[in-house]
Amino acid sequence: MRILPDSRTVGTTLVGLLAAALCGPACYSSSGGDDEDAADARPDDTGAETLDVRPDDAAQETLAPPFPTRFVLRLVSDIPETLYVASFEPSSTSGHWLTLSDRGTPFAKAENCAICDCAECPACSVCGAPCAQLSELVAGSAGVEYLWDGRKWTTDGACGDHPCEAPEPVPAGTYSARFCWGTGRGGSSPCDEYLLGETCADVEFSLPDPDGVVEYVIDHGG
Repeated sequence: MRILPDSRTVGTTLVGLLAAALCGPACYSSSGGDDEDAADARPDDTGAETLDVRPDDAAQETLAPPFPTRFVLRLVSDIPETLYVASFEPSSTSGHWLTLSDRGTPFAKAENCAICDCAECPACSVCGAPCAQLSELVAGSAGVEYLWDGRKWTTDGACGDHPCEAPEPVPAGTYSARFCWGTGRGGSSPCDEYLLGETCADVEFSLPDPDGVVEYVIDHGG
């Protein structure tokens, strides 16, 4: 991470030096050269000094959701090896290799096109069943990744006689990510596949994540 000088401090210092050169001994600064971040003493109408305390802008800045986060699943092996993951329906816990949970309760990390979108009511266009096709997870590759936008989708609303879903930001806190993969593929290609020998691993993470990336490495040696 590069740390750049604060432009406010640099600008204030240059102005202070120029002012000191032009004004001479008649000018002075009560803050030792940086008036912006210090309390200024000024006389009021009665002649008494009052303090002008200026809040630090950086201290007032707070992070607000959503917090986009990238999830990565990789395979490391000392032999050529391929595993398999489901990646055809991100909104489903069974149709995707990544499941996010809040205190043990999974939530939809993506929109489900089979449910009405509350923002599109009264229209309610939905899709059919997704194509259940697995993806390969090859040892030594960059793996598979999912970029989550930091929102969860809930179906608390209604669009006429149909339930509808809407997104809401997931607040800061501690959550769980479940990474799942299989050693083989069953069913028939292209749209009726399922995992064989499924294994899952749970990883606790925080929002916001310090670097915005949550990664799990399947270590088979190497």
